[in-house]
Amino acid sequence: MLNSPLVLYSIVTMIALGAGIMGLSIIKARKILKLFKKEPERWSWQIMFLLMVFFLFGYSLCIYLTIARLIDWIPLLTGMVFFFGALFVLFTVTIYYQTLQRLLVVQEKYRIAKEDAEFALLKLQETQQTQMQLIQRETMLALGTMVAGVAHEINNPVSFIHGNLQYLKQYIYELFNIIATYAHVYPNPESKIINALDNSDFNFIQSDLPNLLNSMQVGANRIMEIVESLSNFSRLNEADYKKADIHQGIDSTIVILQSRLKAFANNSQAISMIKEYGDIPHFFCNPRYLNQVFLNLLNNAIDALMQKAYIFNQDTLEKPTIWIRTFICQDNHITISIADNGCGMNEETRQNIFQPFFTTKPVGQGTGLGLSISHQIIVEQHGGSIKCSSTVNQGTKIDIRLPIRQTIPT
Repeated sequence: MLNSPLVLYSIVTMIALGAGIMGLSIIKARKILKLFKKEPERWSWQIMFLLMVFFLFGYSLCIYLTIARLIDWIPLLTGMVFFFGALFVLFTVTIYYQTLQRLLVVQEKYRIAKEDAEFALLKLQETQQTQMQLIQRETMLALGTMVAGVAHEINNPVSFIHGNLQYLKQYIYELFNIIATYAHVYPNPESKIINALDNSDFNFIQSDLPNLLNSMQVGANRIMEIVESLSNFSRLNEADYKKADIHQGIDSTIVILQSRLKAFANNSQAISMIKEYGDIPHFFCNPRYLNQVFLNLLNNAIDALMQKAYIFNQDTLEKPTIWIRTFICQDNHITISIADNGCGMNEETRQNIFQPFFTTKPVGQGTGLGLSISHQIIVEQHGGSIKCSSTVNQGTKIDIRLPIRQTIPT
């Protein structure tokens, strides 16, 4: 039966296919050998490569013996194939085992490295939070100390002027009364007195001096209001948490920013500040830190309006505006909304604005901590939330939600 041409053809075909498969295996084994740089890692694959070459030679020899009908030699060749085949399987299993061991070692190293990286990242985040808190405290302390010092230094002379203006008015009116009485008693004074009155334009002084005193009174009152706003903003002598008027904090912050608003008005249209205050009750919060949040947000709004004015380099039909709106939500929260029609921001920037040290401003003009600290104050210290929505060249809106607390938070 083995001498049948059909059987011999089938045997030769299967052996040839096996030889082809072995040839492809040899090619891939050569590629694997090139990946190993050290000899101890190559020797197992080198032996397997030599076994593959032997098998390819055995396939060729088997094809020759089959075609030449030398069937007697095939049992010997089969025995050799079985022996070297067993060696091939042994080295295959050995290499698989070594590879699996290396893989497990690499996985363990990766796990340890991942845990170390996560721990280092956690420590870095904790360090960043600590640094932010220190920067926040030092910034507010320095700003509050400076503002309180300026308010105190201004308050003393202004109080002196304001307190004496009333007496000055009284004394001047008494002097005018004396002069009027003298003119009534002596209707025909000497020529020297008449010349002095003409040279001094006494009638104008008599009519204008009360107006001048009233203007001084208004100016002194305005300065005292500013001093009071500065004192309210600093709040150095108050407890961390107290019942506070949120609108008073916003108004005090706006007073602090008057210089920036006036500087903007000198270069472009004046910023319109629209306040829509709701009926918000006093609630427990840290007013000094909330004032810092308002300062950061309003500063950013002014920056966005300035950037838009600089980009377009012209007075647009749209008046630069900042809207401040407060209202009570149904879930015993208040919302403070600060919006502007400035340059806005793209989605990528919006998603990163609360990240520490993220800034789009040039070097030296921003630290990237303002909004990050604001987020920490609102979320971590007051249990609220802060969200941002923005459209490029249309504006930005920041919504702050704070719980209405009637007791000091623990």
